[in-house]
Amino acid sequence: MTRPSPQTERLVAIVDAIAERPEDGLTLSEVARHLAVTPATCHPMLVSLTGLGWLVRHPVRRTYRLGPALVTVGRAASRGLGVVDLARPGMERLRDDLGLGCIALTPGEAHVTVAEVVRGESASEPRVRVGDQIPIAPPLGVGYVGWADPPTLRRWLDAVTGDPAQRARHEAAVQASRARGYAVELATAVDTELGRTLAALDEQLDVGGPAAARLRTLMEEIAAELGETGQDPVVDLDPAHEYRLGRIGAGVLDPAGDVALVLVLHGFPTRVPGARVAEIGERLAAVAREVSAKLAP
Repeated sequence: MTRPSPQTERLVAIVDAIAERPEDGLTLSEVARHLAVTPATCHPMLVSLTGLGWLVRHPVRRTYRLGPALVTVGRAASRGLGVVDLARPGMERLRDDLGLGCIALTPGEAHVTVAEVVRGESASEPRVRVGDQIPIAPPLGVGYVGWADPPTLRRWLDAVTGDPAQRARHEAAVQASRARGYAVELATAVDTELGRTLAALDEQLDVGGPAAARLRTLMEEIAAELGETGQDPVVDLDPAHEYRLGRIGAGVLDPAGDVALVLVLHGFPTRVPGARVAEIGERLAAVAREVSAKLAP
């Protein structure tokens, strides 16, 4: 009989515990309490995992989060997800027909996780990678929460700042997204600048290294905190109006009606007429429905 390895079990338990709180991470004391060991016993394991790139340590909060070395593991896992395999041909078809990048996101509460990336033709599209976690704080996230469960939608709406009319408009945008089958998100100034800066980081740093991962994490947190929460979401599309698009998203639903993936198009030109936005959105929604149908027993 194979003897168990307590040290290995502890390492796996650390990763599992931090994975349950990807947006916040855990402090040394919290990890130690979770393992029922002393911080002195736990600290060398955290140092080793951080050195290997499995974890990253926030320099101010002193919390540990999942690191860039797990991206490769996540990519391998995502390849094994049946829904991602079903979605990939449609994502590639959208890229070939529209010239836009398409990503597949898996559900989360405060973040969504990138499960697949099909790159488009635009040099300005976000440099997301499989395993990246993306905040969904208002006004960002309409393309996901339009198909999320009620508690996630409620938390998202609770994060809307401003007067009740602004919250009502965000709620109306979600309902409109569900009705037409796709959601439209406008690009914010912070969103655009973040994409440019991350692209510059890709050119100057080892994108797989821990330094780049730490910078990306910090910048995404700053963007989430400084995002233009006062920007109105798109409710009704005006065919003649030109929109500065950030993303168009559509949900893939499992047989129970729960969101399995959200497919998101990005890398749009500077301005897109509303009529063209509707055409692109309907193409994306058709692919999402196609994948949903394939999930049916």
